[in-house]
Amino acid sequence: METQITEIAGTDSAALGECHRIRREVFCIEQGVAEALEWDGLDTTCRHFLIFADGPAAGTARLRPYKPGQAKIERVAVLKRFRGYGLGRLLMIHLIAQARSDGYHEAILNAQIAVRDFYAALGFAAEGPEFEEANIPHVHMRLKLR
Repeated sequence: METQITEIAGTDSAALGECHRIRREVFCIEQGVAEALEWDGLDTTCRHFLIFADGPAAGTARLRPYKPGQAKIERVAVLKRFRGYGLGRLLMIHLIAQARSDGYHEAILNAQIAVRDFYAALGFAAEGPEFEEANIPHVHMRLKLR
């Protein structure tokens, strides 16, 4: 499967619309996350990425400055028909490399419990108790980049 990862320019409303379409399908429709929770008003402070697989957009994620030296990876979503091909892993490797090259010393994320092992395989370590976010069990995870 031929893949390509593209960073979305903030002025590219069509590409950002693709990110939103994927997030709506995965989080709102498939997982039942309320639209009001998904659209948190932080998109303008983030860098957005799309992964394409044999042509169409298959997944998305965003990278957000969080605290000094810390980036937060959020809204990682791969459309159901594209799962199982390693696209989420490729997208995450790209975001980790991007955060590292941007000079962040660590990346954090809130992982759904169902995919905690996916993030652990990329080097993220769980910390703290499980918690509910959008009525889905999550755990906070951290990756040292330096």
